[in-house]
Amino acid sequence: MAPCQVISAYDAGFGAGLLDALGQVVVDRQPTLLIAYDSEYPEPIFAKRPVPDVAGISLLLTPERSERSLACITVTPGTDAVDTLADPALEALRNSIPALRALPLLARLACGEAGGVCLDYLPPAMQLTVSIQPCCQRPR
Repeated sequence: MAPCQVISAYDAGFGAGLLDALGQVVVDRQPTLLIAYDSEYPEPIFAKRPVPDVAGISLLLTPERSERSLACITVTPGTDAVDTLADPALEALRNSIPALRALPLLARLACGEAGGVCLDYLPPAMQLTVSIQPCCQRPR
């Protein structure tokens, strides 16, 4: 059975999970499945941090590129402003459900765009800039 880590970091959950998963990939040289998931919190936590719905994302991170790889990523800490989403409904979800702080990253991966995306982590002291270099696209 593969090791499993559970991280709870309030609104920084996706960023903390991404850093931990990348650490496992780099140090252990093992593929790592990052799953970020949030559901409505029970009281009294819900009163302090309401989460309006259930949502989750996953990324398979590997130490080597494969024929299924979408991109190569690197993560660096920074203090830049986070990337937001143009669609107001998606932006509201990004702000209200911590796991969905990954939506700008997923949007860039889905479009196959190179560049950087700044994600929420520990504002205002630290954000995470994820640099993306897409892999060559396979013929469909």
